[in-house]
Amino acid sequence: MDLPAIAYTACPGKGLNSLDLAQAVFGSPPVNGLIGNYRSLWVGHARQPEIRSRAASGGVITQTLAYLLQEGRIEGAVVLCHGEPEPWLSRPRIATTVQQILDSAQSVYVPVPVNEILGEMAEFEGRLAYVGLPDQVASLRELQRLGHPGARKVNYVLGPYVGTMIYLEGLKSFLSSQGVSDLRQVQSVRYRAGEWPGYLEVLTIGGRTIRARKFYYNYLIPFYVTRSTLYSVDFANELTDLSVGDAWAPELETRGGGHSVVVVRTGAAEALVQAMRSNGLLELEPISADRALAMHAHMIDFKKRGAHIRIGWRRWLGKPVPEYGLRPVSIPARRVLVEVIVSAIFAVGQTRIARFAAKLIPLSILGPLFHWLRATWKRASKPSKRKGLIELAFERTNPQP
Repeated sequence: MDLPAIAYTACPGKGLNSLDLAQAVFGSPPVNGLIGNYRSLWVGHARQPEIRSRAASGGVITQTLAYLLQEGRIEGAVVLCHGEPEPWLSRPRIATTVQQILDSAQSVYVPVPVNEILGEMAEFEGRLAYVGLPDQVASLRELQRLGHPGARKVNYVLGPYVGTMIYLEGLKSFLSSQGVSDLRQVQSVRYRAGEWPGYLEVLTIGGRTIRARKFYYNYLIPFYVTRSTLYSVDFANELTDLSVGDAWAPELETRGGGHSVVVVRTGAAEALVQAMRSNGLLELEPISADRALAMHAHMIDFKKRGAHIRIGWRRWLGKPVPEYGLRPVSIPARRVLVEVIVSAIFAVGQTRIARFAAKLIPLSILGPLFHWLRATWKRASKPSKRKGLIELAFERTNPQP
């Protein structure tokens, strides 16, 4: 299959120069090396119960898309249509009604090639909003810079924070451990169903409901984490106009209901957020950068230092690596040692014998065990992973030919 040269130029797999893209989008390099450019930081949620309850956390992205469409600022939004082309899959679509936007709420934790819809975007008559993951957003921004007709129709870019994704084989493994050996038995899949933080919910054609708490089905990550998320250095979706993540803070988790940390990066997004607040659509309170970083310090470190360590090892082995145009000035030896342990866990977890063993252990044992081990590991590694993180400095690199 022949692809145009622009497809390779904008391919995020080889890496895209994040400094150049930030300059093109915001007019300056990142003001914060950990979360990128921003104008304001907030914690909050959509005020409409229907929107908030459908969402993975606070419903801010869903509410924003609905508002843009209702106000006539866009004619369509690039989102995911769940359950197509198969009940366990999702595909990109251009939503043109509020109901289609509501139906697209929720997170998906397996890869979906959103940018395959670029041709349809080019033919669409009207302005668009676009929701994508960090690598997809980076590709879109590069395509905008190159003048792609579909990408140029996007007026607003939104996206979630993204830590790790899992391959579809992870979902298959989970279902197999629950006695569902064939995906054709699946009627629907929701990754963040129910009360925040939610649970994986699978309904079968036979009428069975299979559920696993979010923190329990995370056990799949060491076994099925995607390679791309191991080498991605963007956690906070830094090239969006507005990005959103779960607001992990004890006082918010106690309240329940779903809360989001919201990063407003552009003037257009700032005006949009303020208008929604004034119209009673969003409940938001400002927060400091330190508080926003603390909510996700573990995963920010995983991306901003861990990914660069992993990339360095892969480069040392003579294998191709993504080039992002920057790297940390220095990483402490203790932090490198932590990454040795983390990478060893991933390497063992992705062996056939480890994956097979995971299927044999009941979720009632494996889920709580993984949750406890993860919490224990986070406490033990916290001094090494937090030390120097806030002060982390980056330097520009020259991509290899």
